[in-house]
Amino acid sequence: MDADRSSIEIKVLLKNLDPTKTSIKHKDRLRRLNKFRNFVTARPPPEFYDDDYGLLLLGSESPAAMEDEDLANMTLYGMLRAAGCPSTDHKDSLKRSARPAISLLRYLCLEFDKNNAKNLFLGELNGFGQALCALNVPQLRTLRLDIHIGKGDNESGSRGGSKDDACHLCALILARHTDTDYETPKPINIKDVLPAGETRAEFENWLASCPSVSSEVRMMIQENISAAAGVGVRKKAGNDTAAASITNASSGKASFNNVVVDDDDDDDVLGVFGKQPLNRKQSR
Repeated sequence: MDADRSSIEIKVLLKNLDPTKTSIKHKDRLRRLNKFRNFVTARPPPEFYDDDYGLLLLGSESPAAMEDEDLANMTLYGMLRAAGCPSTDHKDSLKRSARPAISLLRYLCLEFDKNNAKNLFLGELNGFGQALCALNVPQLRTLRLDIHIGKGDNESGSRGGSKDDACHLCALILARHTDTDYETPKPINIKDVLPAGETRAEFENWLASCPSVSSEVRMMIQENISAAAGVGVRKKAGNDTAAASITNASSGKASFNNVVVDDDDDDDVLGVFGKQPLNRKQSR
């Protein structure tokens, strides 16, 4: 599928994630998330324009949306905000749709368009993973990793989010965070994304026991945490080693692909937004 179609699918998804629209219910958000999951898991995988990665993550707050006159007139609710959307009726909890949203985000950043790779966190990241790892702290905080990890799969049930998906994304950010050039390593302080000590302990326990996190990745994360905190000197091998390794696309697919999806709606989204200009850089 071409990148024009991908751009339109992204806009349709983000327009239907807006929690401020009373006409959009939980089932509508879930249905759109599932439809987009079906779209990105197709074979061959769809192609995307480079600026669509940031658009999907940040919606109307992305550079692509702010610099495009047509997009500036739309309200596009980015995936980060959807995955960290707070519940209006339950304190320190999330909307029910936050759980499938962060599950989709984990798939896009770590597994999209990956075949027989050996490690989720090493090697060249796809466009979604690169875009996520180049975001600043205020943007990353909208994910509410603290609630997902602290309450996910726990006493809060679905309103606590998904601990495993959030831990995978947190590990990716801590291992591979960069400057906005997508290349220069820029370690992030773990307290910036997980401010509570109890939540950090939950993450550390997960990190020590997760089979998809190798000892090499654990070492990278620890070095980056120390460097961001000003303790010791981070070895240059961090992202250099990562660039020479290969990512693993197999772990975690089961839970993501177990969702039963109602995809009977054949509405023509191409007709909703029309075609995009063809002079944008395209990538897989």
